[in-house]
Amino acid sequence: AVDTFAAASYRSAKYVIQITQGSNYQVSEIMVIHNGTTTTTAEYAMMNTNGVLGTLATDINAGNVRLLVTMASATSATINITRTAIVV
Repeated sequence: AVDTFAAASYRSAKYVIQITQGSNYQVSEIMVIHNGTTTTTAEYAMMNTNGVLGTLATDINAGNVRLLVTMASATSATINITRTAIVV
């Protein structure tokens, strides 16, 4: 998980995620909303310089919404995010 927020406090969020892996880059924009049990996610913008570096997903675990990244390779990477969240 690269970010979490309390499901009881926020209903939805918008993320911009930037992944840097060596001289390769990816940026994605993703929105998430939840009903307290499950999340619904839409990734509606993704660009990269040399192929997909990571895939994005969300879930709820222990009362927190989590932003998950599964990297395409085990090479070290830096992940930067911005989040805008809307209260319940």
